[in-house]
Amino acid sequence: MFLGSIPQVIFIRKAEAGFPVEFTSANVSGFGYEPADFRAGKILYADIIHPEDLEAFNFGVISNSERGITDYTLEYRILTKNGEVRRVEDRTLIQYGKNGRISRYIGIVSDINIRRELAEKLEQEKQKFSSLLNASRSLIIIMDRQGKFLETNEKACESLGYGKEELLKLSPGNIDTRYGNQFSRQVKKIYQKGKIVFETSYLKKDGTLIPVEVEAQVMDYEGRSTVLTVASDISEQKQIKRDLLSSLKVNKVLELIVSSSPIVVFLSSPREKRPVEFITENVILFGYPAGTFTSGELAYEDIIHPLDIEKVRDNLFRNYKEGKNNFFQEYRILTASGEVRWVNEQTFIHSDEKGDVEYLYGTVIDVTEKKQSSDFLRIRRDTGTALASTDELQEILRRLLDLALEAGPLDSGCIYLMDEASGELKLKTCRGLSPAFVKAASGFGKAQGLTNLFRIGKPVYRQFFELKNMASLEIPPEEKLRAAAFIPVFSGGSLVAVMQLSSHKADEISESSRKQLETIALELGNEISRIREKAELQQISSDFQGLFKSIKDFLFIVDQEGCIVHSNPAFRKCLSYTEKELMGKNILSFHPQNRVLEAAKNFSEILDGKTSLYSVPFVTRKGTEIFAETRFSKGSWRGQEILIALSRPRLEE
Repeated sequence: MFLGSIPQVIFIRKAEAGFPVEFTSANVSGFGYEPADFRAGKILYADIIHPEDLEAFNFGVISNSERGITDYTLEYRILTKNGEVRRVEDRTLIQYGKNGRISRYIGIVSDINIRRELAEKLEQEKQKFSSLLNASRSLIIIMDRQGKFLETNEKACESLGYGKEELLKLSPGNIDTRYGNQFSRQVKKIYQKGKIVFETSYLKKDGTLIPVEVEAQVMDYEGRSTVLTVASDISEQKQIKRDLLSSLKVNKVLELIVSSSPIVVFLSSPREKRPVEFITENVILFGYPAGTFTSGELAYEDIIHPLDIEKVRDNLFRNYKEGKNNFFQEYRILTASGEVRWVNEQTFIHSDEKGDVEYLYGTVIDVTEKKQSSDFLRIRRDTGTALASTDELQEILRRLLDLALEAGPLDSGCIYLMDEASGELKLKTCRGLSPAFVKAASGFGKAQGLTNLFRIGKPVYRQFFELKNMASLEIPPEEKLRAAAFIPVFSGGSLVAVMQLSSHKADEISESSRKQLETIALELGNEISRIREKAELQQISSDFQGLFKSIKDFLFIVDQEGCIVHSNPAFRKCLSYTEKELMGKNILSFHPQNRVLEAAKNFSEILDGKTSLYSVPFVTRKGTEIFAETRFSKGSWRGQEILIALSRPRLEE
């Protein structure tokens, strides 16, 4: 194979028919040829040019020569000695003799296959990146160290009131007047810390301001180090903060927020477990009456998820030690019904004159749906990345299982596929499980209770010992699995697979992890459907090719110019031509010379739809005429409009 790392090949070609080669560099062996074959005239340069590109190559040579151009570049395909097609870039220098005529062409030929493939892959990645960028609800801008805007998303254009081209012509100072001469210092700070978060206001095109929280960090973009800014509109949060501060200045007590508001306001003691002194009535959104907190029956920490309590305490202590008087944090709480919900808390720390914490106040808002949506997009992105480079079902199963086990607290699992013949679920891949477990749980019979439950279509989240009993599995006791999930996978309305995920350490799989697993199961069903459809298409194609080859009548396909693009063996055998010899030849060249005009007129009428019958005889390689009545019908072949011809030869007129 001629690789991009091999030096450029030099050809010195004579200005004669076929372009005989006077000299070629030794590394022409990268194409499989020997220099001596060219110098001896055994191979002309025209011989290695792809037949479909030869006419364009000749035209390029003639056109540039007639215009007096002495240095030009062409791009075309060549054939290596073993028949491989390579795309090359040919820079040609024209050399003239003393009589002013062209004496030779000096061509510097470079393989550009790899470069073209890399360019195509880069374009695909750019499109994927652009899709993810525009899916975000934040205002995203990528800029270089000098502040030149390189990329932005639709949300930023929409929020700031600019078209994309307009926005990319601006600088940071146009949308945030604080920058001014401070931009270089801000960039230096970002590069030192890697990431910073700050609040500012963005100036819209109409002159109004949007308060935003900006997260700025260093990122690689198109091969260079840049600054990524992700800004979130915090107009609502700023308004809430202003209202709260105003209220506290007047009477130190939070006013009751309208019960329909999703934002819960609280005032609590900094003592252990944070006893609540005041909380708005809409805490009932989590299933708790406000009185259960203010009476002391519940402290605020009592509803925080046990796995998050230490994190919440540490965040409060750290922010206090750092001198901050307000901060945000996300964590899980348990509703009165036991449901796990994600919340975003903005906490304000009020200290007395000595600097000791006097009380805490702030807001809590349910962000479960937003977080699940973000996790869903991440899982879809990660799933697309995991599946982008393979069509092998076993490899797809392995990658999706690895992706599923990234969801906490899972550490083991396996995937079963439905055997269409037996109706049984059979183990295909697993992670984190002992050989004894794998042997005991290698499959589920179609009559087992758990299999029937799968067909209903709902995931099952239980303790593993419960599921083990339902499946009648004899699992080795040393496996000690705790939380478990069995998630059915459907394709075309039928059960095709089951994902079994489990944990050796945790007793519960969180709601967010469940959403991730169900998203992966959905993608697995889509992949199985895609692979099956591909297999069906391949079978149909194979059947069609078999039919095409078995027909004894002439069957061939021509384009709108009358050039042959495909033919069956019967046609080629009768005319004594190979498939390669027929490919691209005009159908008119296979008729008697004295009837070519008649054939051309007949073919023109077929193109105009005036007739479908073609009765001009064909001529074999040996000159024998084959009489046939040919019928043409219009169709499509590989994306282009063509004519399909079917004729029955009559060996005697």
